[in-house]
Amino acid sequence: MSNNRKRMLKVLTIFLVVIFVLTACSSRRTQVDFVFMYTSDFTEPYWQGVIQDFEAQNPDIEVNLTIFKWAEGHDKIAELVKQGKPPTLARVATRWIPEYNAAGWLEPIDGYITPEFRDQFIPKLIDEGSQYDGRTFGLPITVSSRALYYNKDLFTQVGVDSPPQNWDELKKTAQAIAALGSDKYGFGIQGKEAETSTYFYYFLWGNGGNILSQDGTRPAFADAEGLEAAQFLNDLVTEGLTQPDPANSVRKDLETAFVEGKLGMVITGPWLATRLEAEAPQLEYGLSVIPYQKTPTTLAALDTLILFKQAEEQNKKAAWKFVEFLYADEYRLQYALKEGVLPEKTSVAQNNQITGNPAFNFFMEKLPTGRFEPLNVKSADISNTVAAALQSAYLGQVTPEEALNNAAVQVLQMLSYSATSW
Repeated sequence: MSNNRKRMLKVLTIFLVVIFVLTACSSRRTQVDFVFMYTSDFTEPYWQGVIQDFEAQNPDIEVNLTIFKWAEGHDKIAELVKQGKPPTLARVATRWIPEYNAAGWLEPIDGYITPEFRDQFIPKLIDEGSQYDGRTFGLPITVSSRALYYNKDLFTQVGVDSPPQNWDELKKTAQAIAALGSDKYGFGIQGKEAETSTYFYYFLWGNGGNILSQDGTRPAFADAEGLEAAQFLNDLVTEGLTQPDPANSVRKDLETAFVEGKLGMVITGPWLATRLEAEAPQLEYGLSVIPYQKTPTTLAALDTLILFKQAEEQNKKAAWKFVEFLYADEYRLQYALKEGVLPEKTSVAQNNQITGNPAFNFFMEKLPTGRFEPLNVKSADISNTVAAALQSAYLGQVTPEEALNNAAVQVLQMLSYSATSW
């Protein structure tokens, strides 16, 4: 064999060895299957960037990102678990946690989280928002509160100087704006999909009512306070003081109408301020408390990052390493600013890009007094049931009283069944 052939053979052998080693190393990479729910067009590139940075520092771990739409997320995750392919880590609606826990899917994070790591978070979000059944089942990953946005130009046109503080003022202002005609609407009401119930809860709570009884054993939303709130909202619909066809309006529809200058008032979260800055910088708007009768209140809302019990132990450990990485201040500040949500970490909340932003400031001030929806193994079903009932009222199929009473019967059955089944 010539020397040239020997050298070529040696080079080929080395090349094959390198390929073998790289393949072997690749096959030994720990897999973290990460499911996240779509928020905006920023969601996927943001997470791909975080994952790329993480994998560069942790070449032995591979994070596989899957993005689901909210409407399909609950069922898609259930399918994965039933197929024996659970995600390692996922962003979920916090109201899903009791159901997932009852099914034995959740891994409590109390054994993973250190006191130092825990202390980075705004206490309310961990102590109230992430606790269930005496354990911590996840971390806040998307946080918000709610407020009333109002169009200052439309208010000026109708001679109103300040935002409404109570229901009567809200209705009178909506009447004045609706009277302008030419595609101008007083107040936006959501009547489709799950958050229809949340929109009702703003007024239920503001009237001194509750979703469930204090012990969580029976529905309370159909009590006198809830009936008054539902009737008030329904009156706004029947009197033409809302956007057209509220029974088929989702949250984004209301926000778009406000951005386009068609809607006088709407209740939503901090992300609308971010959208207004990008899409309608010329629109002058104000922020105010949600109009109330008895109790000023707002919603404190968070989605939760959870670990799945069925995932392999080494995958869960790798996932927690990723969790500690992704909560770095630089990533969480970027997430808050781009998605228009509130910081969950105290240090990020103190950043001058947050404190120097009037909209973020307003929503952060309201967060400490916000109320979380009560957690129950039927939380998601309760929300859907109340939403469907309200939609039927807004469509004129039943009265608000009939809608809430029908929903209360269904929810009572759910609560009674869950009390004897789990």
